[in-house]
Amino acid sequence: MSIQQQRQFIENIAPFNELSQLLLNDMAGAVDVVYFQMGASFEISLSENAFLFFVIKGRVAEFDSAKRHQATYGAHTFFGEAVLLKQEDRLFYEVTEEAILYRLPQDIFLACLTSESVKSFFVDDITTKLNKHHSQLQAESSSEMMMASVSQAPLKKLVILPQTTSIKACVMALNEANTDACIVEGDEGQQGIVTITDLLNALALKDAPLSSAIGSLANYPVVSVHQFDYLFNALLKMTQHHINRLAVRSDTGLIGFLHQKELMSMFANQSGLVTFSIQQADDLETLKTAMGQIDSLVASLFNRGVKTHYIAKLVNALHRKVIEKVVQICDKNNQFNQACFLVMGSEGRAEQVLRTDQDNALLLPDALEYSTAELQAYTDALTQALVTLGFPRCSGNIMVCNPLWSKKFTEFNTMIKDWLRSPNENTFMNLAIFVDAEPVCGDEQLLLDTKKMLLDWIAGHKQFLSHFAKPVLQFETPVSFFGSLVTENIKQESKIDLKKGGIFPIVHGVRCLAMERGITKNNTHWRIKALMDQKVLTEKFGLELGETLNYLNSLRLEAMLFQQQAGLEMDNFVRVDRLTQQQQGLLKESFLVVNRFKKLIEHHFKLHHVL
Repeated sequence: MSIQQQRQFIENIAPFNELSQLLLNDMAGAVDVVYFQMGASFEISLSENAFLFFVIKGRVAEFDSAKRHQATYGAHTFFGEAVLLKQEDRLFYEVTEEAILYRLPQDIFLACLTSESVKSFFVDDITTKLNKHHSQLQAESSSEMMMASVSQAPLKKLVILPQTTSIKACVMALNEANTDACIVEGDEGQQGIVTITDLLNALALKDAPLSSAIGSLANYPVVSVHQFDYLFNALLKMTQHHINRLAVRSDTGLIGFLHQKELMSMFANQSGLVTFSIQQADDLETLKTAMGQIDSLVASLFNRGVKTHYIAKLVNALHRKVIEKVVQICDKNNQFNQACFLVMGSEGRAEQVLRTDQDNALLLPDALEYSTAELQAYTDALTQALVTLGFPRCSGNIMVCNPLWSKKFTEFNTMIKDWLRSPNENTFMNLAIFVDAEPVCGDEQLLLDTKKMLLDWIAGHKQFLSHFAKPVLQFETPVSFFGSLVTENIKQESKIDLKKGGIFPIVHGVRCLAMERGITKNNTHWRIKALMDQKVLTEKFGLELGETLNYLNSLRLEAMLFQQQAGLEMDNFVRVDRLTQQQQGLLKESFLVVNRFKKLIEHHFKLHHVL
C-alpha cells in the first residue's frame, strides 16, 4: 500500500484523527504490513514484538498472561497499546480469521502522545473520557446555553424587607428596585417571599389596608438555586414547584431573582408551553396534545446534547403533572382524593424518558369508604386514560387496575411483609419495583410509612439482601467482540441489549446497597451520591458508575428515538454498526466498569454463597 493509503486508513481511526499533519505523516511512513494465517498466534511485550497493531482485515483474539480471553479485534480497530504504555507486561493473540495488519513501532506510537487529545484518549479514566465526549456533543449541537450557569442569566435585584413592613412601603420598595418580588425576614431568621400578585390579591380580594404588614402574605419556604448551578436545573425546579421565579443564592446568601421569562428566552424551547398546556387542560384530548409536545421536547433536548438524566428529570416532572391531571379528571367527585397514586420502576426513579409501560399503584387510607365496584371502575378509568395518552399497559399487569396494586394501607403493608417473608422470583421483582415508588398526588405519608416499614424489616434481616441482589449477576456483560463487545445476531443485525448488559446491573446493584444503608432516595444517581457520602463507594468509582449509567442510557435513548421516528417498536437494543468507533470504545470501557461493579456487589453481599 502507498503511504497516502496508509495515512487515509490511520486518520479515520480515533483518536489518531486528532493528530497533526506532521505526526500523521510520520505514522504513515513508519507502519509496515504483516499477514497472519487463521490459527496463527503471537505475543506482544516490550522485549519482543513491541508494536501497535491496526487491523486492516480479519479478526484477532486477545488473551492476558493467564490465557483468559479479553477481546476480539475486527477491521479498523487497534491493539497492543496496553503493553506499550506499560499497563500490561505481555499479551497473547490468536488469529481467528485470516488477518492483514499494520504494525507501528513503539517509539512512533509514544511520539503520538505529544498530542494532548491522543494522550488523554489512552491515559484518562472513563469519567474524564465520557465528560469530554459529552462536551464534544454539546459543542457540535451548539447547546452551550442549555448547560450554562445561572450566573450567566439576567437577574432581578434582591429586595429584603422585615415582616413588619407595610404593603404600601413594600410596593414603593419594589418599584424603586424595578422588580416584582421581595424576600421577607420572619422570626428567627426564617425567610419567605412576597410577590406583586400576593400584594394585589390582598388589596383587591381581601380588602387589606395599605398599612397592613406583609409578614402574613409571605410564602414559605423560599425555593432557590445556586448561582453556579445549571440553567437547565433552574428550569426543572420551576417546573416541579409550579413557580415562575427562583431566588438565586451564592455560598454566603441570596443575591437576586431569576424569572422564568428570562430563562425561557435563553432556552428558546417549548417546555414552558408544555407546562402551560398541562395546567390549562381539563380533558384527555388536550392532555394528549401536551404529551406530543413532551415527545418533541425530548428529541429537541437530546439533539442539543443535554445529558439524559437531566432530560429524564424534566420529562418525569411533566409526566407527573399529566398524571395528576388524569387523576383529577377520573375522580370528578373527589371520592378518592385522599388515596396516594404511586409511579414505580423507572418512572418512580425519574429515569424514564420515552414512555415504555405503566408501573403504578394506589395506596388508600384505611378509613376511606368505597365499594369494590367503585374502586375498580375508578382504577380501570385511570389505566385506560393513561393508555390513551401513550402510556402502554404493563405486560406484567403492575397497574392500578390490578386489585393487587390498589389496596388499603394495612392490606398493602401486609402484602409487602408476605413478600419479604416468602421470597421468590416474582416477589423479588415486585419488591424491586415498589422500592422505587414515588407519590404523584394524594396522601404521601401512606407511602412514607410503608417504605419505612420495609426498610426497618430489611435492617433486621440483612441476609435477605444477599438473595435480593443475586439478579445483578443474572445477565452476562457483553464484553469481547468488536474490541470487547459481544453482540447478538437478531434479524442479521449485530445488536447489544443495553438494559440487560449494563443498565439493570447498575440500577439494581445500587438499589440493593441503598436499601442496606436505609437510603430513601429513588433516583439511581442520587443513590450513588448518597453511597459516596456514606463511603460505601469511593468518590472516583461513584463518579465512574454514574457517568457509565448516563452513557448507557444516552445510547439507549438515541436508539429508541431512531426506532420511534422510523415507526418501529422500541426496545433496549443498540445496533453496533450505527456506533462510531469512539462510541464503541466508550461502550467497551463502560461495560468494564459494569463488570467491576458486579464484582463489588458479588463480594459485598457474598453472592457466591447464595444458591
